[in-house]
Amino acid sequence: MELAKKSGYQFMLSTEAFNEIASVLRELEAATRAELTFFCDANGIPITHSGKVNDSDLASISTLTAANFAATREIAKTLGEDEGFQFLFLEGKERNMYFGNIGFDYLLTIVFSKSVALGMLRIYANRAVKQLAKILQHAHEKE
Repeated sequence: MELAKKSGYQFMLSTEAFNEIASVLRELEAATRAELTFFCDANGIPITHSGKVNDSDLASISTLTAANFAATREIAKTLGEDEGFQFLFLEGKERNMYFGNIGFDYLLTIVFSKSVALGMLRIYANRAVKQLAKILQHAHEKE
């Protein structure tokens, strides 16, 4: 898939693509009972989210998420996984986070309660990543 290649350039999402991405996040939040889902670029710039969070927290979490994924990508390269890891799971005392890499340029992050079944969340997250990749691929082709 072309999207998986590091593009190295920024582009503007159309209103249609932005709305489609926001819809995927809302559906994912509802299906998984996630506290927060958000979509950001690899630099940690938030694009859209679903769930309750204030803007300053979202900006901080997005930046730290991107840095975490960048570090993990370097670990993957060291281990011979040249394309990096597509998903990353962090387990906390009360909340968990699940990250999905969409190409090299975008990240999906899901914050959810410990009461949410991880297997179910993974199924929905994998589906959402595929949907987001399609939306972005289509947006790149239209550009």
